[in-house]
Amino acid sequence: MEIMSACQKVSQLFNASWMNEQAKRVGLCKRLRRIQPLPLSAAMVAGLGDGKVTAIADLHRTFNGLGMSPEAMVAYKPFHNQLRKQSFATFMQALAKRAMVLFSQQWSQDIPGLSQFEQVLLHDGSSFALHKQLAEVFPGRFKKLSPAAVECHMTMSLLDDQPLALSVSADTSAERRYLPEPMGLRNRLLLCDAGYPQQDYLSQVNQHGGFYLMRHGKNWNPLIRQANNSKGRKLDKLVGKRLQDIRRRDSRSEVLDLEVDWAGHRVRVIRFWHQESKRYLSWMTNLSTEQFSAEQVMKLYRLRWQIELLFKEWKSHNNLHKFNTRQRYLAEGLIWASLLSLLVKRLVGRAAAHLAGKRLSTLKMAKFTQGWLEPMMKSLTTGFTQQLAIDLHWAVELLARTCCRDQQSKAKKSNSLEGILEAFGA
Repeated sequence: MEIMSACQKVSQLFNASWMNEQAKRVGLCKRLRRIQPLPLSAAMVAGLGDGKVTAIADLHRTFNGLGMSPEAMVAYKPFHNQLRKQSFATFMQALAKRAMVLFSQQWSQDIPGLSQFEQVLLHDGSSFALHKQLAEVFPGRFKKLSPAAVECHMTMSLLDDQPLALSVSADTSAERRYLPEPMGLRNRLLLCDAGYPQQDYLSQVNQHGGFYLMRHGKNWNPLIRQANNSKGRKLDKLVGKRLQDIRRRDSRSEVLDLEVDWAGHRVRVIRFWHQESKRYLSWMTNLSTEQFSAEQVMKLYRLRWQIELLFKEWKSHNNLHKFNTRQRYLAEGLIWASLLSLLVKRLVGRAAAHLAGKRLSTLKMAKFTQGWLEPMMKSLTTGFTQQLAIDLHWAVELLARTCCRDQQSKAKKSNSLEGILEAFGA
């Protein structure tokens, strides 16, 4: 049933009528000629999701390869001209956003320890260089090394195992502007890195019934109002001190559970003494001590690493990298197209995991596209619905058999996504 659901979602996303209407609306195709929206989008997914793309010519060859006859082939120049249009970037953005909505589907796995949250959201950004002639449009932070650079601000759903929102900006843009709206975080948990805490934003999240868990910046130094160790024992000698004034000699407890005063607001802070680096690691949150112990808060934050793995998968196996083009909209369109390829591959991977009855290796599924991704895109291009179902069924069975997770040591397994979720579900 999961395979049929995946087939329906892929067919719905790559619906020729919807694509043609959307392409006309944004000005990509005023008249349907040789470069039509469906084969163009399928070529983007097949090319960017399978192998290493080093030039636009690679995508051009993929586009011609998906056609069924030599008469349908397109020369390189008109193909390139189509991709440099602003409407190409707009169209690919609309298609990727549509995929994020269509492919959203929470795991059937019940996690009692996290059942109070409608969603667990992970937010972060990742940047990469562009052609230096795009420096005026996308200025980079490191001007000598990368005069032009772009940053992708991503919000990912842990339960859906896929991106929910993406914004593309210059690398110099303030990251905090792209955080999820506080009013949309009711009954949701947001995990972020140290660059995002802002008092006004976190106060609004709290007011709207949302939850957050973040690393704080190095210079953050609030006043401690209450202090306990991990077992709930009070540490009165820490009360009244500044957070940055705490030294290892002040408390032998490896874990500190603190309540601090930040601009008139009370914030819970968890501190852990990292023996190897001889320093404290700290997290700030509004999760209550009654529901989440200090150890659970630290374990919960490890889930944030999934968005780092997604960025690695996006860059390494879906060709999100420096595009050798001076054309702004071509570069933007390829960013959205590479995200689309990731979404399609992850949808097929979830269907494979459902068939296997267990979690599979995300890395193996991201790398292994030979033999199934391009045939599936060709079936979509030619409109062979029955062949699409056959190709997708073959892809799901192939991934289910060949992408099993390697045996992990007990220590590694306890820190993995599966191990953490099992701990909360116990």
